[in-house]
Amino acid sequence: MALSAEWVFPRKSVAYPLSSRPFFPTQGGGGKSLRRLTPAASLLIAASSRAALRGLRRPWSVKVQRKSRKNGREDLMQPRNAESKFWKWKWKEDGVPSIPLTVHYAKAESKIPSDVAVVLLHGFGVASFHYESQFLPLSDAGYSVYAIDHVGAGLSWPEVDIAPGGPEELRERPGSQWGFGPAAEKGFEELVIGESLWVKQIADFISEFVTESKVILAGNSLGGYLAVLATASMSPETVARIEGVALINATPFWGWIPNKSKNPSLYETFPWKGRLPIPENVRNFALNWYNTLRNPDSIEWLLNFVTSNPSGVGHELPERIAAMADHPAGAAAFAQIVFTPQADLTFDEALGKVVADQIPVLLLYGREDPWIVPYWGARAFKVAATGVADYLQLSPSGHCPHFETPEAVNECLLRWLQERHPIQGQASRDLLPKSIGESFTVNEHDAREILVTRRGLPEPFREGEIAWDELPAWIQSLF
Repeated sequence: MALSAEWVFPRKSVAYPLSSRPFFPTQGGGGKSLRRLTPAASLLIAASSRAALRGLRRPWSVKVQRKSRKNGREDLMQPRNAESKFWKWKWKEDGVPSIPLTVHYAKAESKIPSDVAVVLLHGFGVASFHYESQFLPLSDAGYSVYAIDHVGAGLSWPEVDIAPGGPEELRERPGSQWGFGPAAEKGFEELVIGESLWVKQIADFISEFVTESKVILAGNSLGGYLAVLATASMSPETVARIEGVALINATPFWGWIPNKSKNPSLYETFPWKGRLPIPENVRNFALNWYNTLRNPDSIEWLLNFVTSNPSGVGHELPERIAAMADHPAGAAAFAQIVFTPQADLTFDEALGKVVADQIPVLLLYGREDPWIVPYWGARAFKVAATGVADYLQLSPSGHCPHFETPEAVNECLLRWLQERHPIQGQASRDLLPKSIGESFTVNEHDAREILVTRRGLPEPFREGEIAWDELPAWIQSLF
């Protein structure tokens, strides 16, 4: 993530001559000193992003006193600032009804009468509680706010063992008790927890539970990917209600098993594609990976790796994620998610359909994200710019801007919403920047200053000079 407190990277739009090399003073804020890195860590510089390296300033394993998660999982999953609700989702696969799944969602009622709803979609490994900082600002401004837990996250799970009779040694291990038996439980034969199921869940949720006529879909990371895919796949009646899609560091890809229609020969080389039962070799692989990732110390290190906040993410979020992973079907769901084939539509294809339907798009990207680097934001904008689109870049901000820089994200969302769907009685706000490079600042509650800049298509050169501010942060770190 950053090289350091001694290396300073420009925040403003600056162009450097091709013949010159940027000079970085050794005093100032922002990153991590090269002098403080071990020799082994220094070797990572060539292969790692500037953002990824910020994680090295924190210990590789975080040792803290942690609360017992026994009997407290449901309490930890409850989001603050919104009411928890449950839905018995009668999901169907190929039109065949199956045993209902319990879906949890949070709702914050609008404080001002309106007919506009914002539906928030979370990323992988988190749940509706990740949007606690958005519930009050958006509902206070006159928007009803919903946040659903995708099946296999938060409090959205099957209520029975989907493949009973698993190995004895797993039956007492939290997170691994369900789903590893020799056959699927009746009614769950077609259940594959993954993007196809989530897309159907989102569309059905909007149809059945979102009473407002106008709907804004917003998502971070995997949630942004699903927002685009779900909108592109909805029935004409449902998509007609979608008035906007906001993408917050949306991941532009998901899954590693090829799509059957796009690459049938390679698709057939994979013997298992998520349907129950889970083969023994997949079970062992998934359990090893799952148990490594779900450790609270590992979770905290990983979250610190993708944040730009020098204070890190704290201990509570890792605890909540680890508690979610204790669900009896956790490891089985993880195995299915990992082995689910790619969707029929790519991210770009789905985004193209959204734009073709004349749905406005907001791209809101943290610049210091080590995974979804600025290239991906600019690439998404290239597709979205054929329609109505705004591309804003936040800096410093990492992979989950709504969590680490919530004041800036809320201000951007509210300005965009007010321009598109003003609510009578809400406080007036400034307009979003209209010119490329125009910016404004937002102060977070801890006094961090976040620069919000309007971006456009990538501009590697301007008038014979390198457009330094357009380069990904990891490239800047090489100089």
